[in-house]
Amino acid sequence: MGLLGDKSAKITARRARARSLVVHGERFTNSAAKFWPALIDELAADHPHCDAIILEMLTDPVLDRELLFPVQSLQRELDRYQGRKDFGKELREALSQFAMIGPPGAVQARLLAGATQIAVCDLPLDCVDADVFPCLLVWLLEWAEISQSLWNNPTVSGAFQAWDHERKISYRLQFDLGNEHISEGLYRRTLTLHFVRQV
Repeated sequence: MGLLGDKSAKITARRARARSLVVHGERFTNSAAKFWPALIDELAADHPHCDAIILEMLTDPVLDRELLFPVQSLQRELDRYQGRKDFGKELREALSQFAMIGPPGAVQARLLAGATQIAVCDLPLDCVDADVFPCLLVWLLEWAEISQSLWNNPTVSGAFQAWDHERKISYRLQFDLGNEHISEGLYRRTLTLHFVRQV
């Protein structure tokens, strides 16, 4: 399945994906370094007039540097609970809460060509959801060299260039992030991403 749903699946399957991204002279191979080029590649191929995408979701994590390395954060949590007698009880409570609240929400995408909206869709939940998305989002802030103290401001803007040397593709990304606190730690995050892709 493509990042924009079934419509792109066949085309996406034939496309070579980025395996790394170079930003500020440093090579990155993490999930964000693969996700953002894949999304832009798919937009360029399936919606050639698209030059921006708006991604919106409701999510609860505060944006901080721990989200850059979610595996390490998860390991710290596991280490914290290791050997505790009440771990089973806490796991049951977490599963019960999940059953009550339901799975994470979707990330809505609106595709733009200039000022014109050309398509609206939800990103497939098996690709990315509202819980995973902040871990990808914070890398844009990091690559744009924005201080972490500003990441949760009502509006944050940044830009950077990136290169996929293997496929000889350059990317110019400029973004505006809106962080709206809804209630009790729940945020509406709205990312407007303008991009230029050059081969």
